Amino acid sequence: MFEKLINPFRYLSLRQAMSWGIVALLLTSVYCWKTEIRLESLTQLSFEGGTLFDSVLRQVAMWLFFSGLLYVSGLIFSHSKVRFVDVASFTMFARIPYDLTLLLFLSPMIRNAMEVVSDRNFAAIGSNITGMTIYSLISVFFLAWFFTWCYKGFAESTNLKNGRGIWIFALCFAVAYFTSPFVVKYIAF
Repeated sequence: MFEKLINPFRYLSLRQAMSWGIVALLLTSVYCWKTEIRLESLTQLSFEGGTLFDSVLRQVAMWLFFSGLLYVSGLIFSHSKVRFVDVASFTMFARIPYDLTLLLFLSPMIRNAMEVVSDRNFAAIGSNITGMTIYSLISVFFLAWFFTWCYKGFAESTNLKNGRGIWIFALCFAVAYFTSPFVVKYIAF
């Protein structure tokens, strides 16, 4: 049971991963639209809202961008046959823990604390320290889960495992993290 939580990609069929990933992507897009959360990069958010179409487009763009980087690195470094559909499906499914983190913003205390941080209102941070602490402690768990699933999905779909796979995945994530805000700016309305 614990192994299925750590690496579900060994047990999920491609169709299941893709189906669950699509459902999660669409639900997250609707949730972000309704709660006025806007994806600004691979993992960064703002509270500026937007349309439902914009929310879906941002989710899809970040998923495709990161999947594309992982796929290209798999083609370059793996000795196995790498298919885009495998990498993309597993990457989409692996975002589910990150998407669950967004549910924390339903709590007014946490949302207010993160809005203060987002607005860089450093004078008000002291009054929102409880919300920031709760969010930080919970989100560390979900982000570790997200990174674990992203790596495991990458490793299963490209057959790049252990030290070499970890370094390649980390490099891809760093590139995606720092370049994804520019990708979002090109699709933003």
